[in-house]
Amino acid sequence: MRVFQVSELVEAINAQLAAFGEVWVRGELSGVKVAASGHRYFTLKDPQGQLACVMWASQADRLRFKLADGLAVLVRGVLEVYPQRGSLQLLVQELVPEGVGELQLAFEQLKAKLSAEGLFAPERKRPMPALPQRLGLVTSPKGAAVRDVLKVLSRWPHLQVLLYPVRVQGKGAEGEIARALRYLGKLGFCDVILLVRGGGSLEDLWAFNEEVVARAIAASPIPVISGVGHEVDFTIADFVADIRAATPTQAAELVVAQLERQARRVEDGFAALQRAWQRRFASVANRLALASGARGLAVFPARLQHLATRLDSWRASLPRLLRNLVHLRHRRFATAQAHLLGWPVRFGAAKQRQVLASHMAMARERLKALLLRRSLEVAAKARALQALSPLAVLRRGYSITTREGDQTPLRSASEVTVGERVVVRLAEGRLRTLVVGHLAGSQATLFEDPGRGDEQGEL
Repeated sequence: MRVFQVSELVEAINAQLAAFGEVWVRGELSGVKVAASGHRYFTLKDPQGQLACVMWASQADRLRFKLADGLAVLVRGVLEVYPQRGSLQLLVQELVPEGVGELQLAFEQLKAKLSAEGLFAPERKRPMPALPQRLGLVTSPKGAAVRDVLKVLSRWPHLQVLLYPVRVQGKGAEGEIARALRYLGKLGFCDVILLVRGGGSLEDLWAFNEEVVARAIAASPIPVISGVGHEVDFTIADFVADIRAATPTQAAELVVAQLERQARRVEDGFAALQRAWQRRFASVANRLALASGARGLAVFPARLQHLATRLDSWRASLPRLLRNLVHLRHRRFATAQAHLLGWPVRFGAAKQRQVLASHMAMARERLKALLLRRSLEVAAKARALQALSPLAVLRRGYSITTREGDQTPLRSASEVTVGERVVVRLAEGRLRTLVVGHLAGSQATLFEDPGRGDEQGEL
């Protein structure tokens, strides 16, 4: 009878196991562990037995989903006895979930992970900007989606669109999309970002289900609108985005609708403001029309003359008052300076002189500011009086009529008789006239054309 070394026996057993070739095994994962090297170690079991399995990192890293305890799977691999432990194990080369597709499982796993982190929470979603003027568009430049979006956006000609072309499917597309979102976020040009793609299968839309895209959307400082696929399609990007649109066209419609709402608000506000001003103008016009016939208006020129006299008096006295103020301040400063300079040195006379010099400089600046302010006040009052001067009214074509030798203004044509002499004061000069007749008609107001005569008057 032959006696085997342990290693020889293990080698012989492995040679016999190699005869099985590749085998498919169904079971449930248990005790899943990930080594520092990236290799996955787990047990495949059913109610009657269990089998140790190992999947090298080169194969495991290609899985779209994560291995978890309790997951029902089908595995393909080869059997061997591990010499260091003398245990039977299955070297897994392929692993697929049983009962659900690989992509669907990966989708559900990533969705649960990001939801637990709060990336889908409504409170972190940002609303559409009130007035989006500059839009970033992340999509393929060759697809139908970009044409549909630009067609809708063309309804708002002042909207600026920055297209960042990317691939929207295939290997590496998720990296391009994530880079585009990060670039537009750092650029600071856009008010909102549209991430769009037309419809397709789950495999075609998979770039929008990758974790790198989801985290780029969540980290974007700019609100992101996701419009991927058709109305029935949902991607991880839709859950993370601030606003989800059913289609690319609807994503563009959301932006244009926001702009149209703002335009309507501006139009309604302008119309309301216009109506308010019209009401205000009509009210003021009625008040002026009533005031034009008031008795107090007759003494208005005298009041203006009184104000003009007071203004002239202020103008004449202002230089003298300012000079007196300056002299008074100088005397005070000279007294204080003499007092401080007379102090002994041991009391800090040098320092006091510096303080005094500083106060004098400040006082000079304040005096200059006072002179400027008083001059501006006098100029403002002069402009106000000038605006209220009756001469300004006369320059607009009006006149003041009095009887010759009387300074009382005439208010009605019935106060004079035919043949009586009157004096008409104009903006420049006076006229002595003779009344030759009366004209029929009512008294004009400040809002009527003074140059329009009554052709049906009576001489």
